[in-house]
Amino acid sequence: MKRVQFAVSPEIRVGGSVFAPADMVAIGQIVGADAQIELSTFQQLIVEMNEEKAEDAKKSLREKGLCVYETGSVVKNLSVCSFCKGAEIEGLMAARNLNDTIAGMAVPFTMRVGYTGCPNACGEPLVKDIGIVKRKETFEIYVGGQSKTMEAKTAELLVEQVKEEQLSSIVQSIITLYQTQGKKREKFFKFVERYGLENVRKELGLSS
Repeated sequence: MKRVQFAVSPEIRVGGSVFAPADMVAIGQIVGADAQIELSTFQQLIVEMNEEKAEDAKKSLREKGLCVYETGSVVKNLSVCSFCKGAEIEGLMAARNLNDTIAGMAVPFTMRVGYTGCPNACGEPLVKDIGIVKRKETFEIYVGGQSKTMEAKTAELLVEQVKEEQLSSIVQSIITLYQTQGKKREKFFKFVERYGLENVRKELGLSS
C-alpha cells in the first residue's frame, strides 16, 4: 500500500509555532496508529501514512485548526519568533498573512522564510533564505541567508521601510522571481549570488 507524506504545523500565535496538548491528541487520533510522525527542523511535524486515508486526514486536521502543507521543494511555513512583546506590537497578523500568501509555493529548492517582530531577531531571520524584521511600524527584508554547510552566511538587506500592506506582495514577488529565474535544485542563496542583489532590487522595482 502506497504511503505519502505531508507536513503539519500549528497556527502562528503568541508563543510562536506552539502546539497545544489538544493539537497533539487530535493529530494522533486523526492519522492513526499506523502512521509515522517525524519532527523536522522546519517547525513542522512530517506525517507519513497510507495514501487512501491521507486526504480525509488532512481535511480533519484543518477542521481542528491545524495547518497542512506539502513536503519537498516548496516554501515552508513561516519560521517565527515568540511575539514576546505582544501580538500587535510584533505584527502577529502580518506574519499570519505572509504565511498564508507564501507557504506551499513551489520553488527550485526547499525555501525557508523567517519572521521576527523586533530587532532582537529571536526568530533567526538573518540565516534564512528570506528574513523579515519588524522595526517599529515598518519591516526590513533580508535575502540570501544560509545556516548550513561551510558556506553559512548571514542574509543581506534587500529593502527597508516596508509597510505592512506591502510586505506579503514583496516577499511573494521575490519568490516568484526565484521560481522563474532559478535553476533546478539551485539553493536560494546561490541564486542571489548568481543573479545579484542589485539586479533583484531592479527587477522588483525596489530601492535599498
